[in-house]
Amino acid sequence: MPLAISRELGYTETMKSLFSRLMLFFLVVMLVPVSLLAFAYITAGNRALENNLAEQGDINIRGAAVRMQQLIEEYRHKAYTISVEELVVDLLEQDSFEGTTSMNQLYERLFTIMKGDTYLATASVVSTSGRVRLSTHLFPYQYDLRYQGNDTNPFFDLSRAGGETASLITFTNRYMTQNNSFVFFNILRRVRDVAGTVLGYVAVDVYHDALSDMPTTSGFTDIILIDSETYVAASLNHLDRHGDFTKLPELKSITFPLFEGSIIGEGNIISVAAIPNTQLYLAGVTDMAILNRSIEGFMMIVGFVLAVGAVLAGILAYFFSRSIAKPVNDLALSMHQVEMGEMQTQVTESRILEIGQAQQSFNAMVRQITNLMELTREEEAKVQEAERRALEAQMNPHFLYNTLNTVKAIARMHDEREILTITTKLGKLLRNAIDNREQETSLKESFSLVESYLTIQKIRYGAKLDTYVELDPSIEKVMTPKLIIQPLVENALIHGLEPKLGRWRLSVTAISQGDKISITVADNGIGFPDAPSIRSDAEPESSTHVGLYNIHRRLQFRYGSSAGITIDSIENEGTIIKIRLPRDERRA
Repeated sequence: MPLAISRELGYTETMKSLFSRLMLFFLVVMLVPVSLLAFAYITAGNRALENNLAEQGDINIRGAAVRMQQLIEEYRHKAYTISVEELVVDLLEQDSFEGTTSMNQLYERLFTIMKGDTYLATASVVSTSGRVRLSTHLFPYQYDLRYQGNDTNPFFDLSRAGGETASLITFTNRYMTQNNSFVFFNILRRVRDVAGTVLGYVAVDVYHDALSDMPTTSGFTDIILIDSETYVAASLNHLDRHGDFTKLPELKSITFPLFEGSIIGEGNIISVAAIPNTQLYLAGVTDMAILNRSIEGFMMIVGFVLAVGAVLAGILAYFFSRSIAKPVNDLALSMHQVEMGEMQTQVTESRILEIGQAQQSFNAMVRQITNLMELTREEEAKVQEAERRALEAQMNPHFLYNTLNTVKAIARMHDEREILTITTKLGKLLRNAIDNREQETSLKESFSLVESYLTIQKIRYGAKLDTYVELDPSIEKVMTPKLIIQPLVENALIHGLEPKLGRWRLSVTAISQGDKISITVADNGIGFPDAPSIRSDAEPESSTHVGLYNIHRRLQFRYGSSAGITIDSIENEGTIIKIRLPRDERRA
């Protein structure tokens, strides 16, 4: 087995062993506290959140109950004021509109009492016989006692209010007014004479709009008004939800008799508060989905932490195992190499104390032999350099130059202008290719070589080839690696234009664009079926692209990632190849 393969296999096995162990340890260290935290949150934290929501619900529902009491007392007072109004009592005693001369005063008095609430409530007065009916709006049909029996009499329940002047609050007489206002609850009251005889009734119907300033969104998904005597409930937020408790299933967790406080039920928390001086209660519903979303959010965070922790554990395990496995493996394999006679081995001393001491002793043992091997390599390099110089001497460039000069002289003698031009331009190209003393050249010199090459090709192809060469004078002295433009021009001509019928167009330009230099080689040739994506770390897609990849790698090596080649090609229409260079890297 080759040594390199053996070395790689040994290192890989050591890495696997250490990586698996360290990965396990890191995961255990990470998972234990995170798991304990998640368990504690789901058990104790979940209960604490429920209690906090319940406490907040108690505070909010008590505030809502106080506001509802204020609203009820306000309309109770209006009902009381109407029931003791002298004009109302006189009319009900008479029980007829005949001979009544104070109707205008009576209506004026009703509207005065209801001032400010005309669009929030309706005040109605009816005699016990039903013959006298008054209202600040269209008189409600359900209060017309001429058509109501004992079983449908809306004032029948006043008997359970007790007392001579007690009022009753109910929300059983709900209806829609002619102005499309919804009556939410009613305040009913008797009208008596001085002897205590019941003459009629006052009904103040309060619209749902009067509840608009109620704190109906104080963290509750719904607020429900409950009659503790009839066990009828109505939602303040959803008018269609009204009736017994079966119509509002979230109230099934409420026990009787009603009490103030919070009940944690299935999927919600019910916070109950009594409305003082009434038989009514308010129940605020807190959807537990809020808590569930909080738990889900926490579990997502836990999952994210676990995922990130697993990645970090893998990264840390990799680097820790690598830091231990690599020096140990290097030392063992280096010793094996010495045993096999490869005395040039030198181990880099590790920063781990124990391993570093062993490596230091090994390096001391082979240092003398290593120095001798280094001297040997230097001698071999000198021999190779001498051989190279000898080969160069065999191919004396002066011989080529002299041959071309001879051809030029003969062409001039016979007035062969094209041969003269070709040999002149060819000599310039040849001289540049053989000259290896400089690794860089100016853009001006590169464009001069391109013009020489194109001059030869135009003589070859004649009028079929149209060329355009332009160099921005401001960047003529910019230094670039040699032979990065001429190969692109040659590729464009050979691979792009030669297979194409008709006239050929080839342009070469270089311009300055801010802190960048853009060099463009464009042709109207056959293009690429699939333009290659040039990356320095990729292999050429075909032999046709080797030159492009080599130029791209040289640019990346010289300038880094700020330079490179891009290709824009359309099949049968042409190709545009651009070289980008950073201008701040130029050197005159």
